[in-house]
Amino acid sequence: MTTVRERPRAAVARPRAAAGQFVALLLLVAACWGALLATTPQATGDPVLLTTSPGNTELVKSPDAVVLTFDRPVPAALATVRVLDPGGRQVVFTRPTHPDGREDAISVPMPAQRNEGTYAVAWTAPSSGLEPVSGSFTFDVSRPIQPGGIPAIETTRDPVVAAAHLAARALAVAAMVLLAGLAFFVASLGPPAVRARVTRRLIKVAWWLLVGSTLVALVSFGPYAAWVPWHDALDPRLLSAAVESTGGAALLARLATLVPATLGLVLLVVNPPATTAVERCSRGAAVLGCASAVFATWPLADPRSLGSPSPLALAADIGLLVALAIPVGGLVLLRFPVGRHRHAVARLARSVVGCAVLLAVAGTAQAWLGHGLGLLPAGALALAAVLAVFAWLLSRRAAGGSAKARSTRLGHQVVGVAGAAALITATTATLIALDPGQSAHAAGPVGQAPAAIREQAPPARLTYDTGTPSGQGSLDLVLIPTTDRLDVRVSVLGPHGAHTAVSIALKRDNRTEPVPLDRAGPGHWTGRATVPERGRWQLALTLRAADGSTHTVGQPIDVR
Repeated sequence: MTTVRERPRAAVARPRAAAGQFVALLLLVAACWGALLATTPQATGDPVLLTTSPGNTELVKSPDAVVLTFDRPVPAALATVRVLDPGGRQVVFTRPTHPDGREDAISVPMPAQRNEGTYAVAWTAPSSGLEPVSGSFTFDVSRPIQPGGIPAIETTRDPVVAAAHLAARALAVAAMVLLAGLAFFVASLGPPAVRARVTRRLIKVAWWLLVGSTLVALVSFGPYAAWVPWHDALDPRLLSAAVESTGGAALLARLATLVPATLGLVLLVVNPPATTAVERCSRGAAVLGCASAVFATWPLADPRSLGSPSPLALAADIGLLVALAIPVGGLVLLRFPVGRHRHAVARLARSVVGCAVLLAVAGTAQAWLGHGLGLLPAGALALAAVLAVFAWLLSRRAAGGSAKARSTRLGHQVVGVAGAAALITATTATLIALDPGQSAHAAGPVGQAPAAIREQAPPARLTYDTGTPSGQGSLDLVLIPTTDRLDVRVSVLGPHGAHTAVSIALKRDNRTEPVPLDRAGPGHWTGRATVPERGRWQLALTLRAADGSTHTVGQPIDVR
C-alpha cells in the first residue's frame, strides 16, 4: 500500500519540478536581456557644432569662457579645446567641462589677463567611430588684429594606450566565446564534465579574463578616444567621460549583463549535472540565451557611426559568436579525458555540424550586410569548412573501438583541427577589435563620418531686427553639405530665441525653393534642402517674433 501511494506522488512531482526549472531558466534569460536593454545606451551619432560663445568673428569686450554647443551630448573630458591669444601663445591648458551641467555644451575658461586682438580657437571631439571631429573659429576682443595662427591639436593615439585598449577588446571577445562554449558543453553536451576540477578551473579563468579585459577596455577607453598619452591615462575625468560616451556605457552594459549570467553559471556548476535529454536541451538553450545577451555587447560596444544596429545585423553578429563558441568550448575540453565521453563526443559532432551551417549563414550575412567578402566574412566561411571536417572526424571517432583507443585517437586527431580553428578564432577576435566595421552592423567605410562632419566650418553669426524690442537678436547658421542634400541647422540666440519662429527658402533668379524646418528644441531648428542644381544660391531666413513682426536675412551659399 505504501509503495502504491508513493508512486503517484513521484509521478506528479516530477513534471512540477521540470516546469519549475523551465520557468527559472526562462527568467534567467529574461534577466540577462533585461539587464542589457536597461543599461545599453542609444547611439547618438556624430556631434555637430551648432553655436559658439563668443560667436565666429564676433567683436566682444572680455569673455570669461569659450563655450561650444553641439546638437547632442558630448563627453566633455574626451574633447579638446585650444585657444591662441593675439600673440600666438596658447592660453588654455585644461580639459573642457560641461557649463551649468549642460551635456550638449563644453567650455574652457579664458585667462585672467586678456589682450586686445583676435583670438583663435580650435576644437576636436571623438565621433561615434572614435575618429576626430574638429573645427576652428576666431573672435575679437575690443578690436580685430590678424591672429598669429590656428592652434594645432594632436590626434595621434599613443601606441601604449592603443595597444592596451585594442588588446583588451580582442581578449574580451575571445574570453566571452570560450566561456559560453565551456558553459554550453557542461550544460548540454557532456554534463558529467562539470564535476571535473579542470573544467571548473577553465570556467573560472575564462570568466576572470572576460571581466578583467572588459574593465581594462573601459579604463583605457577615455585615453584612447581622447588621444591622450599614456602618462595622463589615469585621469579620473577620462574615466567619467568614458562612462558618458556610448562606447564606454556599452562596456558597462556588458558588465551589468554578466551579473545575472554569472548567477546562472554558478548554479550550473554547483547543481547536479543534467541526466535527461529534456534537462540537457533546456539548460543548453538557457546558456545560449544568456550568452547571446553578452554577445550582443560586441556590436553595441564597438565604435560605430550608423546608430543602433538593426535586428537582422544584431542577429548576424550574435550568430557568428555563437557558432564560434560551441566548437571552441568542445575543442578545449576534448584536450582532456573528461570531455571524451562517447555520448558527449557524438553530441558535439552533431552540434559542430549545426555550427558550421550557422557560420556559413553568418559569414554570408556579414558579407551581405557589411563589407562584401571582407576578412571577417571570409574567415567565418573558412572556419565553417574547418568545422565541417572536424564534425566528420568526431562522428567517425565516436563510433567503433574501445573507449581508451577511441579517446587516444581523438586526442591526437583534435590537435590539428584545434590548431587551425584556434588560429582562425584568434584572428577573428583580433579583427573584431582592430576593425569594428567588420561586424554586420558596420556597413560602409569603417568609422568614416562625412567630410563636412570631420572638418566642420564654424557657424555663421547673423543678426536680425524686426523693428520691435522682442524681435532683435542674432542667430548661428550651420550648413552641412552632403552628396544629395544640404543639412541646415539654425540656433536663434538671446532671450527671445525660444519664441521666435524661423522659415527658410533657397532663392536664385526668379526661383524659390522652400526648405522645410522642424523645431529641434527652444530656439533650435533643423531642416534638409535638396538643391536643384549647382551654382550660387541665396539662403533667405525669415524670422517671426512673438508679436508677429518679421525680418529676412540672407546668406549666400555656393553649391558645388
